[in-house]
Amino acid sequence: VPENVSYEVAASIPLAYATAHRMMVTRAKVCPDDTVLVLGASGGVGTASVLIARMVGARIIACASSAEKLNRLSDLGADLLVNYVESDMREAVWDLVGKPRLGSRAGGVDLVVNCTGGGTWIDSTRCMKAGARLVTCGATAGFEEQIDLRYVWSYEHNLLGSNGWRRGDIVAMLDYAAAGTLTPVIDKVLPLEDAREAERLMEEREVFGKIVLAP
Repeated sequence: VPENVSYEVAASIPLAYATAHRMMVTRAKVCPDDTVLVLGASGGVGTASVLIARMVGARIIACASSAEKLNRLSDLGADLLVNYVESDMREAVWDLVGKPRLGSRAGGVDLVVNCTGGGTWIDSTRCMKAGARLVTCGATAGFEEQIDLRYVWSYEHNLLGSNGWRRGDIVAMLDYAAAGTLTPVIDKVLPLEDAREAERLMEEREVFGKIVLAP
């Protein structure tokens, strides 16, 4: 751990942030010209994905379940916001960036970050322009998905899996933190004896970013 990186920041990196780095940089190769749609953007991997997309200069559409979370995502650099409780995610994205159409690169997004599962893949792929990528590292809302393959082959979509992280992803994130380029979002630092409360906060989605348990 670099000397100017705290233990709390370092503890936040190996799971969510290194995982997001592998998804966004190593696998999906996010670039400045991308429009990136992040589902579950207020969680640990979600906020990390938003910060990485902002770091490279991409345009970000962040999805979350409350106005408070969306306001905080805007502060992190999200350009466009979708409250998926109040509106249909697919329709909201179409309203923001246009509906994808064959024969044109107008409309739709270049990259979808979907770690939620839970029946969101059909809507996710319907938001993707021709040649777009979808990357996933998990399925917090359920792993049994449906997908309309007609859009996958017609739009030549790229569906990418990303399994955790490698040492290089952790090293890269520690370097970013040391340089002040990207600092993990820590919602709370709790004593180890409050692990039960930390679990409750995560299960009830009362967290924005990471919870750190300090021994």
